[in-house]
Amino acid sequence: MTRLVVHAGTPVTDWALIHRQLVSWRAPLRDLGMRLHPADDASSWLSGVRNLARGRRPRHLVQAVRAAVRNDASAVLVSSARLEDTLRDPVQLGNLTAFAADLGMPLTVLVVIRDQLGYLNALYCDRVAHLQTARDFPSFVAELTPAGRFDYATAFSELIAAPKLDLVAIPYPELQPGAPAKALLVAAGLTAADVQPLPEPTVGEELPGPVLVASLRLLFKRLWQLGLLETVPRHTLQDAAQELRVRADDHVWDDNPFWGWDNLLREAAIARYRPGNDVLAEAVWGRPWGDAWETGTYVDVDLPASPPGLVVDVLGTVDLLVRQVRAAKPKGASGQLCQNADE
Repeated sequence: MTRLVVHAGTPVTDWALIHRQLVSWRAPLRDLGMRLHPADDASSWLSGVRNLARGRRPRHLVQAVRAAVRNDASAVLVSSARLEDTLRDPVQLGNLTAFAADLGMPLTVLVVIRDQLGYLNALYCDRVAHLQTARDFPSFVAELTPAGRFDYATAFSELIAAPKLDLVAIPYPELQPGAPAKALLVAAGLTAADVQPLPEPTVGEELPGPVLVASLRLLFKRLWQLGLLETVPRHTLQDAAQELRVRADDHVWDDNPFWGWDNLLREAAIARYRPGNDVLAEAVWGRPWGDAWETGTYVDVDLPASPPGLVVDVLGTVDLLVRQVRAAKPKGASGQLCQNADE
């Protein structure tokens, strides 16, 4: 019987790399009885599963799943990193189970669970890299820590209790560096021997370093103060952020990736999250969460206190990028000067 496997993220668990690897392995996976979403592009994968969760059934996806059932494939794997809200919504979970049931397929939901220290550190880096915040890390996590999505006992309660589906939770550390999709495929029903020969051509994107993070925050503040964040096309802003990343690499601004948790902040977060994590771990793995929290060396940068040569390099680069963005501002667009550059 063909099983429907829905990989439901979660965010900052290497979804983009997993997607690229699965697509590159489409032919050998077909030989192993595993079918994928019929399209190759990431946007189709994201929208396809989102539509299923919302009760809409894209024709191309339905046709591909039906063909897999007719051909007696072992499983059809669909995937999205943007199903975090779906996991907490019984209506959307019901839509997924109904779709599988209508096609006579058992349903498995796969989630990759990352501890909150690594999750929030990576989320912060992502927000900074996309020019979405200029807050420092402690302010960022202070705003987000009360949110229900980081209380795992609550966030996953609907999914754990959902009838007519099997939940398989993969601890994030079990994803193999460079080939995270292999752990996903084993969880979806293949064997380690099946996936071992699959090539590993793709390297994941590393976290930015602390100097780059500080530089991106400065760029955000300058653009915000000039009213350009709302008046310049988003792709222009992203081009500026990318140019800053290239400059950081070329001039070797950083030796280590950003890690925002100092000891006090880390211990407070672990104390807050451990009880809910233990509840989740007991429910899905039959054991407490344990001590396997992601860790790193606290490293953040105060630009004004940095070596003068680095300060000149960073400020000169940011000034140049601000001028480029201003030059790209559409004629007639107005921007209001903002005094609060936190976000």
